[in-house]
Amino acid sequence: MDRTRYNAKYVYWLCCIATLGGVMFGFSTGVIAGALDFVQQHFQLNSTETGWLVSSIFFGCIFGAVIAGKLADKWGRKKTLLLATIAFIFSTIGSTFADSFTVFSIARIISGVAIGFASTVAPMYMGEVAPSEIRGKSSGIWNLSLVGSQMVIFLINFLIAKGMADTWLIEIGWRWMMGAQFVPVVLMLVCTLILPESPDWCIKNGRVDDALKILSRIYPDLNEKEARAIFEARRVEEEKANASASKGANSLSFIFKTPVLRYGLIVGCTVAALQQLTGASIVMYYAPVILQTGDTTKEMILFQTIFIGLLNAIGAFVGMNLFDRFGRRPVMQIGTVGSVLALLIISYSMYFHQSGYLAIFGALFFIVMFAISWGSGCWVLISEIFPARIKGYSMGLAVMLMWIVNFIVAQVFPMINDIPALQEAFNGAFSMWLFAALNVFCLFFLTRYVPETKGVALEDIEDLIANHMKHLANRSVNPTTIEHSATNNVKR
Repeated sequence: MDRTRYNAKYVYWLCCIATLGGVMFGFSTGVIAGALDFVQQHFQLNSTETGWLVSSIFFGCIFGAVIAGKLADKWGRKKTLLLATIAFIFSTIGSTFADSFTVFSIARIISGVAIGFASTVAPMYMGEVAPSEIRGKSSGIWNLSLVGSQMVIFLINFLIAKGMADTWLIEIGWRWMMGAQFVPVVLMLVCTLILPESPDWCIKNGRVDDALKILSRIYPDLNEKEARAIFEARRVEEEKANASASKGANSLSFIFKTPVLRYGLIVGCTVAALQQLTGASIVMYYAPVILQTGDTTKEMILFQTIFIGLLNAIGAFVGMNLFDRFGRRPVMQIGTVGSVLALLIISYSMYFHQSGYLAIFGALFFIVMFAISWGSGCWVLISEIFPARIKGYSMGLAVMLMWIVNFIVAQVFPMINDIPALQEAFNGAFSMWLFAALNVFCLFFLTRYVPETKGVALEDIEDLIANHMKHLANRSVNPTTIEHSATNNVKR
């Protein structure tokens, strides 16, 4: 089908609907940046409770990601996204009208569950409906919606706080910030109701007529008679493959007994984890402090977060438009090298107490490089690197691992940064050097172990992985030649 004419506008329309989960993802995680100080004072929280206020959402994310893949395989992508929407609605109501910190915390955990659902299923859906030629751009819409919505909520937070007294913000203002989520969540509910089910899921579950209905809109020249025969043959093959497995495809024991599936699972999950080890969340969190030039008012800090969100969105837009043209790996490799340079600039400015434009340039340069590479590329890769028969299970596992590493980094970084000996010796630059080293490892893993998925149909991913494994087993052969040959063999 990827060789035939396709309706790109319709594909992008489907992706934009699915990515409303990403909009809620961005709103839910970004809104707390502006409301944190006011919520803390409203409920009179101590430092431990404040930490839980921020991190509680990650527990929900981990739980949501654990079960999202199984639900998506059993109930379908659409129903799981609808479930995420309902969870977002309850969390928005709870966080806006909370009369106690306990209610607010529960609402944030529910929001995390919804994020776990959406961040697992939406990229999966987008990768399944998009033709291989535009799959990078289509899947990249997810990350663009995430960072774009964060920029919007940063702006909303700033406008709500602008010119208002602290007493009003502590009593009422933060509720307006949390309540701003009602607009995208209602839009998500309406649009998800009209979203068609993933054709891949329909085929896998014997709903060929439903699959052909959506595919005929994506591919106007589709030969339905020929497609029906191919889909039926594919379904029979998958049933035989699953029947031959004692525990079924959706289990680690079965996956690890199959080398190709094992390799795809390990690589995809590692890519998800490495995104959180780049140091992006830490640099973004401290960027407002780095950007300060003496004016430390709340309005100025909120305004600076808008600028950070804008650059993040620009980088995400640039990245998603480069992946289908130049490939996933080259773009991510260049962005990773840029991230290393940016981290070294930041560490230099910290080590030698260089403030001003050098620190500003380093922080913003890193944000752009990350957004172009791992920020966008991670979501594209994990939406397509997993073989079709283990996609739901593997996506849930990868996103769960991503949130676990996110939580660990957020907890460990302040501990490392506050070690007196390191502060005295490196003036806070040690952590930036550590993240620079981790980015070098990211570059190594990406170059050696991640196959190029540009232009490869999803049903041919297993063949691509098998060819890449052969390349690794035979180091004496030119890797560029091997990979180019492997890609041509599976390209449709």
